[in-house]
Amino acid sequence: MKKKEAEQNAVAPEEQKELTPEEQQAARKAKALKEIREWVVALVVALVVVLFVRTFLFTIIRVDGHSMDHTLADGERMFVTILDKKLFGVERDDVVICHFPGRGRTYFVKRVRGVPGDVIERKDGVTYINGEAIDPESRYPYADYTYTLGEDEYFCVGDNLYNSHDSRTWMDERISEEDVVGPLTLDMIVGKVRYVIWPLDEIGAVE
Repeated sequence: MKKKEAEQNAVAPEEQKELTPEEQQAARKAKALKEIREWVVALVVALVVVLFVRTFLFTIIRVDGHSMDHTLADGERMFVTILDKKLFGVERDDVVICHFPGRGRTYFVKRVRGVPGDVIERKDGVTYINGEAIDPESRYPYADYTYTLGEDEYFCVGDNLYNSHDSRTWMDERISEEDVVGPLTLDMIVGKVRYVIWPLDEIGAVE
């Protein structure tokens, strides 16, 4: 009896309404717009992640030039850490990526040779840091001077002392304004070069 009443009380499911051609087209358009929005959101999120990583964590930079020959070769790809520089600063002998005054956002790779408090002396074409010559045979042809690095100044030099435009280029009226480098402040140092990651046969830590 109960089964019969249940059958009598059951309501037949409503038949699915067939869409008109206009409604079908509108549905397809809505679906396409939804997919586009999802792709845009995904791309924006990916871009934000990439920008965050490149700004705060690490980046990959290609060596362009020969100023770091014997340590880094032209065309090699470097793994550059940014976070540890932001947290701990830089130390003497760190290989770093930096910007130069008047050169915009162009990247340069150099080694930190002088740190705050060091005395830099240029005499007869030779550069001395705390009395020790760092380029005794390079005879860099610029004016003599003596200077003590400030609390936020770093003297950065290429390992290829005979072919490097770096902090030694300073305090000489013969140098054009756009070519002057001198000591770099910490905010001009982007990060530390940790590894060579390309080419494969050169993969390894940078010292």
